[in-house]
Amino acid sequence: MISPNINSRNWQVGSLVGYFEGGTISNCYADGGNVSGYSSVGGLVGWINGSITNCHSSTTVSGMETVGGLVGYNCKGSVTDSYSTTVVTGDRNVGGLAGANRDMVTNSYSTGEITGLFNVGGLVGLNNYTGTISNCYSTGCVSGDRPVGGLVGVNSFGHMMNCYATATVAGNEEVGGLVGTDYLWGTAVDSFWDIETSGQLTSAGGEGKTTAKMQTASTFLEAGWDFADESENGAEDIWWILEGRDYPRLVWELIEGESVEAARNLPAGQ
Repeated sequence: MISPNINSRNWQVGSLVGYFEGGTISNCYADGGNVSGYSSVGGLVGWINGSITNCHSSTTVSGMETVGGLVGYNCKGSVTDSYSTTVVTGDRNVGGLAGANRDMVTNSYSTGEITGLFNVGGLVGLNNYTGTISNCYSTGCVSGDRPVGGLVGVNSFGHMMNCYATATVAGNEEVGGLVGTDYLWGTAVDSFWDIETSGQLTSAGGEGKTTAKMQTASTFLEAGWDFADESENGAEDIWWILEGRDYPRLVWELIEGESVEAARNLPAGQ
């Protein structure tokens, strides 16, 4: 799908599907254009109870409530191996990949510019109930009133593991480099944020590191992250890194057929 142009005042609005009940969406994308609605607004899907895999969005997305670059509201579904480079604006529950998540987001990332008022996150605005976010990251720029987080705005009963954020974060209250606010037993395990790029020394979860530490493999290996060229932390080969040049990236981001070793041998800047 190329350059959608959807302007609505309704609930459950997306460039591909507004309300998705069951099944799987894979290998789909929205490139350019804009999507707007009232609530549960997503660059690709508004509301999901199913699976999304290997999808991405680079649209401009706007709405009032539960607005996400790829998915508005992940109610009872999974988002895997997907990303968003979207500009997202909204009022409440605003996220670079998903406005709200109460199920699973894994092996995914967001690099967009995210602006909202309440519950604003670089990846997910509101992660609640049984929401799980694992092996994900966010970069870009996140701003709002409160709570505001580089990865997640509000983590309420949710669980996060093996995630990081380097996004610039700005807000007025309950502002964090990784998580804005941790309500009611939300957890953030083996997760980090860059204290230099974010401009934030505190977070309601995770551990702050300098840019140099965030670009060093041992920081993540010691936390149990599964990298492509090691076996002690698992054999799934989820992450790889150009040490001293970049942050960890997901292995699936490599060009098809390209090895980690070949990528490391590329000149700086490529």
